[in-house]
Amino acid sequence: MIAPQRNQLVWLVDAGWQQVLERAWDVQAQDILSHWHEQQLPLVVCRQRVPDSSSTISLGLPAPLQWERRKLALELPLAAIASVCAFPLLRSIALGAADALQVQELLLHTDALQVAVQVYGSFGWQHLSALPCVRETSDLDLLAEVSDLDTAGQVVWLLQGLRLEPRVDGELVFPGGWAIAWREYAQLIGGRVEQVLVKHRTGVQLLGMAELRARFRAAPLALRSVAPQQAVALA
Repeated sequence: MIAPQRNQLVWLVDAGWQQVLERAWDVQAQDILSHWHEQQLPLVVCRQRVPDSSSTISLGLPAPLQWERRKLALELPLAAIASVCAFPLLRSIALGAADALQVQELLLHTDALQVAVQVYGSFGWQHLSALPCVRETSDLDLLAEVSDLDTAGQVVWLLQGLRLEPRVDGELVFPGGWAIAWREYAQLIGGRVEQVLVKHRTGVQLLGMAELRARFRAAPLALRSVAPQQAVALA
């Protein structure tokens, strides 16, 4: 079984939730987790705190505004995961009329590039939980799944042209789950920096363009993250 990657969503089996709820939590954390369980909401895969573990997984829960945006960290057996999916697609997120027109134009181009654009962060969690998560200062965090560095460059050019009310932030996600902040990649291809921070499931690395081309050219396509809206049940 391929382990879930950073920023993928996971749903727990009932036994997994029981393990979580039976732990010693404070009142606020217990309230958050009880709501998550009752509403069958997902958790998110974060950077793994035990990098070499083949039996456990590190998960996160960023709570909505009513719980002061509290972040909970969980460590569970991999067997506690029932299914894996992706954050909602950008086309499913409600935005203002002016922003929606720009997004529609963006998606025409990303669809042509066969690039899936998901929304995580405050906007993504608000869509998933149906609870207030977005503040006036919240960024619109996008995950753009790209197949190679050249496609990443085209996506960066498109994102730089957006003039949305929320600031647009997020990552380019490559086969294997490796990710680079799109703004950092823009600086790299623009010659303003020599290296970028590359995030993966168990850590981070600083890499230059030559190293990136060698790394992603060799990345096995079988390790691509789960396609958006395609839930995978784990036996």
